[in-house]
Amino acid sequence: MSNRPPASSPCEDHLAALDKSFQIFLDATKRPLFSEEGAGGRSLLTAKPSEKAFSVTEIVYHMLDVERLWQRRMRGLLDGSMIQFQQMDPEKEAIEGRYNEKPYEAGTEALKTARRETVELVQSMSNEQIQLKGIHSRYGEMNILRILEIMDGHDRTHAKQIERTLSEL
Repeated sequence: MSNRPPASSPCEDHLAALDKSFQIFLDATKRPLFSEEGAGGRSLLTAKPSEKAFSVTEIVYHMLDVERLWQRRMRGLLDGSMIQFQQMDPEKEAIEGRYNEKPYEAGTEALKTARRETVELVQSMSNEQIQLKGIHSRYGEMNILRILEIMDGHDRTHAKQIERTLSEL
């Protein structure tokens, strides 16, 4: 008898929702205006509607860094090395990581790979592992299911942010 979650478990439901929200995000990144080779395409990818706002490229790299951060947190829960999670500073990460100077397409491809890795990590977990808990400085106590819910919302938030960014440019 396997200790893996059954196919219709809450975990699988959360993963299905996460897949849907990620597709919404990816659809926002695929708009025809984003052709780096088209007239003005590159500038549109790196243009910022305001000094504080993120460009589309910065949004993609923010998503990638957050994806990797959640992976580290999940692995930390699994091995007991990380049960306290601190909120990241997105602006600081974007500046230090020079997000807007990075290639857009490479960022979207890396993000797709990272999301596949996240899904594989969660699918490899037992029911007991899914219930392991950590404490986030903003969200409070959370287990893997709550992390997946937060990631789902994060995908949707940034898909809308891309739409806003483009409408403001």
